[in-house]
Amino acid sequence: MTRTIPRKYLRFSGPLPVLPVWQRCIHYIRGVILFPFYWIAAGVLGTPGMGFRWRCFGLGLRLLAIVNVAEAYRCIVSPLDSVRHFEFDFFWRRTFRSGAKTLLDVSSPRLLPLMLLRAQPDLSADVINPDANDLRRTVELAEAIGVSKRCRFDSLRIEELAQLQRSFDLITCMSVLEHIVDDEGAIRVMWSLLTPGGRLLVSVPCAASAYEEHSNVDEYHLLESDAEGFVFWQRFYDRAMLERIFAITGPPASQAIFGERKAGNYDADVVAKRTDPRYPRWREPYATTRAYAYRDSLDDLPGMGVIAMEFVKPATTIAARAGTN
Repeated sequence: MTRTIPRKYLRFSGPLPVLPVWQRCIHYIRGVILFPFYWIAAGVLGTPGMGFRWRCFGLGLRLLAIVNVAEAYRCIVSPLDSVRHFEFDFFWRRTFRSGAKTLLDVSSPRLLPLMLLRAQPDLSADVINPDANDLRRTVELAEAIGVSKRCRFDSLRIEELAQLQRSFDLITCMSVLEHIVDDEGAIRVMWSLLTPGGRLLVSVPCAASAYEEHSNVDEYHLLESDAEGFVFWQRFYDRAMLERIFAITGPPASQAIFGERKAGNYDADVVAKRTDPRYPRWREPYATTRAYAYRDSLDDLPGMGVIAMEFVKPATTIAARAGTN
């Protein structure tokens, strides 16, 4: 019997207002001046992902040298957003120098696969993203940093992955699964493409009790909206919903949970970023540790959190477990 979980409807007033040019210039200058202070504060507080931010800083300097100013600014001043600090820290520690030769990245933030390619010269990657516009930006950045020749870029949906007819040592999927309606089907496809002994890294938002969010903003234009104009946005996984994944993959070899210190921090942050064009994104490393902390279990969460998981496919499998669940 299919489980029905509560729905939360999010209504946003429209696109983010655009500041006049002079105000944008002042905003960007403030970011350049202030980001080091928040970076230092985050280091003192122990914000995860700061090592990865150093790598982003180095990438930003290279992009600045080739006059890619917009991407350089993002990499130097605000490469990671909120709980992405935790997710990048978890993924990077388990993939950097992993020895993998082939990578499939399923619509993760573009910095993850591109930085892995930059750090590992023997790695080749397939990067898929059904959002053609977002994929185009990924291709442009890959070309700018000199890793595009080791990449294949495909504007595919998850159900189309089987047509690749390849297998991979490493598959990464950061904060994407929650946006896919048939998440179990997506996990089955990824698991089937993983070589025996290979690793699958997945992160999803979580809570003590599962719920879904539906939004009046159709960001990806991949799903049909309901009669009131709302489209499925994402789900928050509880223990029972995670067990559906584990039934396909087995339990994770490692996992970590990062969640709100106080319920409501995440919602307030989402609203601020969608409504305030002056939002100080350079403050994110410091703000992240002020709002979130590591948790031992989903039951400890006062509100939302993120769980990152690493699955290792047995070197010898019993007849494609992915296809039998």
